[in-house]
Amino acid sequence: MAEEPRKVPVPPSASNEATTEDKDKAVADSSAGPNVQPGAQEGHDMEQQFNQFGYPNYWNFPPYGLPMYPNPAMMWGPPPPDWNMWPGMGMPPNPYNYQAQKGKGFHCKGGGRWNSSRGGAQGGGKGGTGRGQRGSPGGGNIGGKGRHLQPEMPSESALPMGSKWREDWEKKFKEHTQKDTDEHSQDLEKLLKELENHVWEASQDKEGCHVMQLALKECTTKLWPRLLEELKNKVWEAVDHPHANFVLQTIVEVTNRQSSRFIIEECMERAVDLAKHRYGCRILCRIAEHCLGDEQAMILIGHVLSDPQAVANLCCHNFGHHVVQQIMEKGRTNHREIIVNALLFPDLIKMAQNRHASYIIEAAFDWCEEEDKKMLREKLLTNTNIVDLAKHQFGGFVVKKLAGQEGEEDEEEQDEDCDEEAEAFEKKMQREVQQTLLKHEAELMKDKNGTKVWNEIFPSRRGQDLSGQEAEDKGPPYSAQGDEGQEICKHK
Repeated sequence: MAEEPRKVPVPPSASNEATTEDKDKAVADSSAGPNVQPGAQEGHDMEQQFNQFGYPNYWNFPPYGLPMYPNPAMMWGPPPPDWNMWPGMGMPPNPYNYQAQKGKGFHCKGGGRWNSSRGGAQGGGKGGTGRGQRGSPGGGNIGGKGRHLQPEMPSESALPMGSKWREDWEKKFKEHTQKDTDEHSQDLEKLLKELENHVWEASQDKEGCHVMQLALKECTTKLWPRLLEELKNKVWEAVDHPHANFVLQTIVEVTNRQSSRFIIEECMERAVDLAKHRYGCRILCRIAEHCLGDEQAMILIGHVLSDPQAVANLCCHNFGHHVVQQIMEKGRTNHREIIVNALLFPDLIKMAQNRHASYIIEAAFDWCEEEDKKMLREKLLTNTNIVDLAKHQFGGFVVKKLAGQEGEEDEEEQDEDCDEEAEAFEKKMQREVQQTLLKHEAELMKDKNGTKVWNEIFPSRRGQDLSGQEAEDKGPPYSAQGDEGQEICKHK
């Protein structure tokens, strides 16, 4: 380990001009011989020299003095004491140059000093005292030891992965009208031989994942294990991959429950994380859609809905609300009850004003039991909650849902699926909401979002002139903008 450098204070009164006595002392010191280091004689240590001359004697000789090196200010002469210069070969060390410990740079571990370069991952970056790596990113300085870093090259694949490869296989299988023919079996066998020992590699490729999905759809039950065996213990890597996650979705959609069970088992301990994942939410939605009859899938959904606070967070999550909505649609009655209780648990009004949770509340009036719908309706119609929601950007969609303003296709589907009791409940709720809004017509027409909701629920009243101050607050009539400008896209 290098010795700690000596710190010499710089006196403010130090002058570069020496007196006659000082010059005589300097001549006497220089006569001692060339091998005597400055300050080695008795009574002449380095601090005394600095007080006398402003800098040690050896600053007068190359490589520190004239005529070899200019100082940082581009002025010829001895450099200031704080200038960090590494001594040349055979020269005494610079006492004013900070020497870091071996393996560490100036600012942080692994960092060099010259040009703010940094050492490699294995150690420091100061040449002469550490072990650095040259090259990009962040090698050591010019004196550092180590190898030149080479840029990573993509690994060569045994598969001819590319758009042409995918298009050729898609074209071959399109020509087969039936899967039981000999030609189809031969082509499928060729594809499986190409993918053998390269299933994971193909799943991570932009074009290869399409070929993998094609092979899964064309395979029979007996041939699925040849493809799925290589994906086991790689589920979470596939979940986090932008291409491989589509392969997992296809496995859940086209294979039987026994073949896709390994996906559910590997995701069991991280069910909530899977629901919040950008790609994992898609896989969980496919599981809720196709595998809820499986016992392991029900356990996985139970982990997602185990904590009411976690369910409420999922309802407000950018990706998690898709999972909750799919479970509400495809799940069981007890699943819907848990979701409704999670909506009521924090604050239903705030949930209705949330961009993502408002979807869940709308879906609850489509799929939940009548008792759960009554609990939601009573809370939403208390006091002036429905009016406050109508004036909100996202709460207005919930109000339009309660008022029965939906597309024609949705209404037709509801008429076919709903029984008489559900239809009577819906009509009663619509009348209550509309009556509440009619009582607060003036308040709604003063608000931008309230006006949009009003015109959607009461289209026959659109364009009516308001008298007095209300007309001034409203601004130009809607008819001036035209009907095309009043279409409101659903959703959010």
